[in-house]
Amino acid sequence: MKKSLLIICSILFTWATNAQIIFSGESPASIQGSYAMEYGDPGAGWGSPDLLDPANAVLDTLAQYLDITAADSLGCDATGANNDVDGKIAILYRGECEFGTKALNAENNGAIACVIINNVPGGPVGMAPGTDGPNITIPIVMIGDVDGATLLAEMQNGPVEVFIGNKTGFYPNDAGTLPSTILRPKQFATPSLIAQDDTEYSFDVGAWVYNYGFQDQTNVSLNAIVNFGPTELYNESATPVDIPAGDSVFFALPEFSETSYDLGFYDLNYTITSDSTEDYSFDNMITAEFAITESLYGYATIDEGTMLPSTSGGLRPVNGDGTPVGTYLSCIHFRDPNASRIAPTGISFSSIKANDAADPSLEGEPINISVYEWNDNFVDMNDANYQNPPVDIQEIAFDEYFYPSDMPGEGVTADFETPFALEDNQRYLFCVTTFNEELFFGHDPDMDYSWNLQNYLQPLFPIQADGTWNINGFGAETVPGVTINFVDAAELNLQNEKLSIEMNAYPSPANDVLTIDFNGYDVENIEMLNLAGQRVAGQSLISGKSSTEFDVNGLENGVYIVKVYLANGMVETMQVVVSH
Repeated sequence: MKKSLLIICSILFTWATNAQIIFSGESPASIQGSYAMEYGDPGAGWGSPDLLDPANAVLDTLAQYLDITAADSLGCDATGANNDVDGKIAILYRGECEFGTKALNAENNGAIACVIINNVPGGPVGMAPGTDGPNITIPIVMIGDVDGATLLAEMQNGPVEVFIGNKTGFYPNDAGTLPSTILRPKQFATPSLIAQDDTEYSFDVGAWVYNYGFQDQTNVSLNAIVNFGPTELYNESATPVDIPAGDSVFFALPEFSETSYDLGFYDLNYTITSDSTEDYSFDNMITAEFAITESLYGYATIDEGTMLPSTSGGLRPVNGDGTPVGTYLSCIHFRDPNASRIAPTGISFSSIKANDAADPSLEGEPINISVYEWNDNFVDMNDANYQNPPVDIQEIAFDEYFYPSDMPGEGVTADFETPFALEDNQRYLFCVTTFNEELFFGHDPDMDYSWNLQNYLQPLFPIQADGTWNINGFGAETVPGVTINFVDAAELNLQNEKLSIEMNAYPSPANDVLTIDFNGYDVENIEMLNLAGQRVAGQSLISGKSSTEFDVNGLENGVYIVKVYLANGMVETMQVVVSH
């Protein structure tokens, strides 16, 4: 039966705002720890109890729900077969039927909570209640496929006990923090061209520390270390303080900055210490990675192997009646005082379709990429001029991508036909768009910028649904798996200038004299090469000449390359024919 957690009721704590809802392995020791999970939220239509309330926490033994009709435990059979879930936490697999149906079947067979294991590789995903979800009264959570396999394997050796719920007051000594309450780098990936020194790239460091336990904690401190590979760049600790049970403290540490930055991946590691021996140490350390890159900008984690955003599952907004919107834009905000140094070349993203989609394949699926100038004039989101939805957003770039094959959840890159320049301090939105109601864009479940949003008060992840903008998107904790690809704007300017050079070599074919018109450019020297790359003629020129002539009487008939070396370092190449 459900074990009593009455100690929770005696703790005065602001659990609604600072709660840490966890799925924790309690025994045996081999499975102890915190597991990533998603849960059925009453605010999303589930009838399950509010897990923010510590009184609704559950601590009990796992029992596998066994179906009559499936080899795996799917929980789609209302009666089940040989079930022993009465008074225990049912564990079963995703698939075949709605999440709400699985939970209701488990509850009707006596389960006090329901754990669903993802049946595809990856972590947990959000769960829609479906038809039966509003009728359940037990907690429902989802965990990833690997974690589920670990728990099921250990269940073969004996009882496995887990805790589900708000851990406030459950452990005696329990100081911790949350991914949502740490300050992390402003974005995961930043191009080196806009992060050259401490005046261009820095971020605030700090975190909230909560005493979730029912014992007062003494000499609590926060340490932060930034490492670049084996090199320690930053190591700061806060002055220790005492934190009474149910209280919290924000520790602000010195800003992180460097006089220069190497390309690569960095680690920001937070650690909480105190006089007590922690009873739940899994939230005493949090790592926030970041990267200085050659060309990428984005908030989602970047895979070091592919240099594409790491994503899981997919998201899509719905209308008030629960039906999906037709047109969906997932965007990230970009603004930088040195934006003119870089030029966007494309956008990387991922997407999936539901298993029950009319056409579950992504092959041939069109995705639009676009860039918008956001011209509303405001300093931050507390500014009186800030408006949501925004007033002045103008599309400045657009291109279309078609999936070459079925690539669910894989990162892909869509290129703009022509890179373009950006303006310093201009706000931009970089977006991916789908018109398919059954397509979902990937997100990074491991990143959370909630406290960054509170600290910097700058927009992060806007969305547009059926023509209506929402700057808040799905929230700062829901990070789009979108990155922007850039090149050096100086290279772009050089390419554009080179494209604008229109010199002329005539006549072609040439019999005795070849004339080269410089079209107003200042030229230093010219050479002619045969197709073997051998120099057959050349001239050094005095600055200011508008054209020159070559005597080609001594050259054999054939095709030649004329290379014109400009004073600005550029080279114009032309092909001519000599025919006597």
